[in-house]
Amino acid sequence: MKWFLKMMCPVVALILLQSCEKEVANNEEIIDHFTYGAKFNWREDAIKTGNGDWKKITNGHVFSWLAQGSSLQRSNFAVYSNRANINADFLYTIQKDSVFALILVSDTVYFLNADHNRRTDLEGNLTFSPDSSLILKNTAISPAISVKYKLEK
Repeated sequence: MKWFLKMMCPVVALILLQSCEKEVANNEEIIDHFTYGAKFNWREDAIKTGNGDWKKITNGHVFSWLAQGSSLQRSNFAVYSNRANINADFLYTIQKDSVFALILVSDTVYFLNADHNRRTDLEGNLTFSPDSSLILKNTAISPAISVKYKLEK
């Protein structure tokens, strides 16, 4: 009987552990809290070419700003999966996740080049009042493109 219990306990434990197997959904978003604790999504709202007028964008793409806490002030990374409207490439800090580095100085957003210096062809302005908005401007192309983003809540 003692031998039977010694053999059955591990078998029962193994069966119970096998039933706890988790299935991962293909579209499940996994947040790595060691890398960042908050994600601020900025959705494209309007676009302007050159000195033209702003044109509304419906269902715009998302620029995701990754932060360590609940503030943008100490965040240095972002993800921008579809850059069709801004027509700019980024130097990826984490290539497989398309994460790139940025720097926020006062209300200006700077992007880094391969030498870790500020790019002069692409920059942004952050405004918190009256509404939170972000404007990215790409001057590397002619005419220059500006995209306005609204913070999703």
